[in-house]
Amino acid sequence: MFQLHFSSFLTRTLLTGIGALTLFGCDPESDGPLTGPPAPAGTGSNVYVVNEGQFNTPNGAISLFSKTSRAVVDNNLFTKVNGRILGDVVQSMTVVGDQGYIVVNATGKVEVVSMADFKQVATIDRLQQPRYLAAVSSSKAYLSEWIERGKPGRVAVIDLRTNTVTKSIAVGRQPEQLLLANGRLYVANSDENTISIINPTSDAVEATVQVQDGPSSLAQDKNGNIWVGCGGITRYDPVTFAVLSSTNGSLVRFAPGSPTNQTVLPFASGGPSNLVINGAKDQLYYSYKSAVYQLSASATMLPATPLVRRNFYGLGIDPQDNTIYGSIAPFTTTGKVIRYQPTGAAIDSFGVNIGPNSFVFY
Repeated sequence: MFQLHFSSFLTRTLLTGIGALTLFGCDPESDGPLTGPPAPAGTGSNVYVVNEGQFNTPNGAISLFSKTSRAVVDNNLFTKVNGRILGDVVQSMTVVGDQGYIVVNATGKVEVVSMADFKQVATIDRLQQPRYLAAVSSSKAYLSEWIERGKPGRVAVIDLRTNTVTKSIAVGRQPEQLLLANGRLYVANSDENTISIINPTSDAVEATVQVQDGPSSLAQDKNGNIWVGCGGITRYDPVTFAVLSSTNGSLVRFAPGSPTNQTVLPFASGGPSNLVINGAKDQLYYSYKSAVYQLSASATMLPATPLVRRNFYGLGIDPQDNTIYGSIAPFTTTGKVIRYQPTGAAIDSFGVNIGPNSFVFY
């Protein structure tokens, strides 16, 4: 029988509608050597909020929040600066040096902007359900693409000097986040239980490692270990949408040199989402069952008590001061972001656009 796997992306496309903007108050040719991407050129005083928008409606947007003034500068920055819409389902944004790469999933493109003024400098198009971008040097990046549900995905190799796709690498089904660690690129294949490991010199998959079901997010801690957020997989009947099968999620940790030697922290039911790490890379954060949990990078078991009792669609940690950013995305109207101290105490909140899912600190 043909089965459907509904990820969070597909599920949220059912939550569509149009709403008005709201502002909230406080709510308690040679690629060159693999040198790694250049550091972002920003001061860290700005926070860019990625707003997906409503599925099949090209109203995705980028909001700009100033930490200095503690106010939203603009809730549709790309459109204001460039005089045109950004696109349908803005999935993610990555800064490489002084340029931003905005991945627009349903429109099948990446918009490249100058971070100095947010003016568009290039468009990488003809992509198939692009998800996340990661640079391995100042001239080369990789981009995950779903391609088609139920079939193998791919990772596009992008020349950042020309903003063109030079080749593609086949990986597992529904590849999500990418992580450059110890000279290798790790790809989370979310519709199975594997991580593809790519050699950036040869652009070839040199290993496929089994983890747990539904890997989607990746982080590297201060000890060099790689963490994988595995949310589990639920299969649905394509006609009745009845649940056919479901597996629980886990957090998985391993050293890059021995990816099959893993520490698995399983969840009794359901699974985690939004795995992120702080600037010191010694504390991880994730969402689970309508709460946010904090986990030490040296932990051998999951925490029992949440840090914040709130259900967030997106989660971010300011690398400068560990301020926690959580986004609420009703999709029927505009969303909002709540900020918390590292202790979990609420600071304030602000209105953004529709479907806020992640944060870029610059």
